[in-house]
Amino acid sequence: MRRTTVYFLAFIIAAFAACNHKKEKNQEKTAPLSAKETVLFNQLVYKPNVKDSFAKYSPDYEIVYLSEAVNGNLAIIVKKKDANQYAVVIRGSMIEFSNAGFQNFIMQDFNIFTMKKWEYADTVKEAYIGEGTYSGFSNLLQLKDIATGLGIKEFIEQKIPAGSNIVITGHSLGGNLAYPMAGYLKKELPAEKKNNLQLITFGAPASGNAAFVQDIEEKFPGAERYVIDKDIAPAFPDLGRIGELSKLLGLDSVLNIASLNINGVSANANDLINIAGEILKETNIIPEGNKYVQSRRHLRPLTSGILNSSVSGTTVDAMFERAYEFHKVDAYAVLLGGKAIN
Repeated sequence: MRRTTVYFLAFIIAAFAACNHKKEKNQEKTAPLSAKETVLFNQLVYKPNVKDSFAKYSPDYEIVYLSEAVNGNLAIIVKKKDANQYAVVIRGSMIEFSNAGFQNFIMQDFNIFTMKKWEYADTVKEAYIGEGTYSGFSNLLQLKDIATGLGIKEFIEQKIPAGSNIVITGHSLGGNLAYPMAGYLKKELPAEKKNNLQLITFGAPASGNAAFVQDIEEKFPGAERYVIDKDIAPAFPDLGRIGELSKLLGLDSVLNIASLNINGVSANANDLINIAGEILKETNIIPEGNKYVQSRRHLRPLTSGILNSSVSGTTVDAMFERAYEFHKVDAYAVLLGGKAIN
C-alpha cells in the first residue's frame, strides 16, 4: 500500500512538472517580439510581392491578413508559424509618382495644419491627431482581408487566439499611423484580445498633440520608438528641429536661395524654416495646446555612426539622397543588427 502511494505521488509530481514545463515552453514561444525581428517585417512590407518576400527572408512567419491598399495605405498581419506571435505591419509612404504616392505625401505627410479630435482616448482630455494622420488611419479602417473580408479589428477578434502577442508596427508614415492604430485597438478590442498588445515604430513623424501622446503612453508604457540621430523625418513637423538637422546634414548649404532678397538680405533654407515657424506661431494655425509632440518615454535613440553613405557630391539631389539614407528602413535594420535587403 505504501509503495502504491509513493508511485501515485511520484506520478502526480511528474505530471505537475510536465504541465509546468509545457506552460513555460508556451510562454517562451509567445514572448514579445524584438525590434530586430519587427524591423524586418517593415522592410518586407514595402516589397511588390510581399508573400514571396516573407517566404524568402522571413520563412518562420506567414502572412495571415492581406488586403488591397486604400488610397495608398496598406497593412498586413503576419504570424509566427509555431507560436501565437502576430504583427500588424503598416506600410510607410510609397516613394513613387502615382496616386498612392500623392495620397501618402500630400494628403497625409504634409497635411499638418489642421487637427482632428481623437475619440479613442481613455481618461485624457483634448487629445488631437493631425488631419493627415487621421486620413491615413481612416483608410486603414477600410482595409479588408482578401481571404476573409474582415477588417483589422474584426480579424483580431475572430481569428487570433486570446492571449496572443500582437505588435503594431510601422516605419515612417507607417509608424506615424501605428500610433493611432495601436490606441484604437487598445480601446476597442475585447479585454482578452488586447492584454498583450505591443507598439514599435521606426523613423515615425509625430502623430498628434501632447494629450494624444499621454494617452498612448498610458496605454503602452513600454512602447519603443526608434529614431536615428540624423533622420530628419521624425523631427517633422517640428520646424526648429528640422532646421538643426538641415544644418547638420548640409541641406542648408545646398538650398541657398539667392534670388529671394528681402531688403538686400538673401535667405537660405534655415531662414525660410524659421520664417515658416514664426508664421505658424503668429497666425495660430496650430493652437498652442495642439502642437505636435513626440513621446520621450518611448524614445529609443540610434546612433548613425556605422552607416556608410554610398552617395557623393554636393548637388541638391545628392544631399537629399544622403539625408534619405538615414531615414530608409534598411538603415534602421542595420543599426538593430539586421541587414539591408535589395
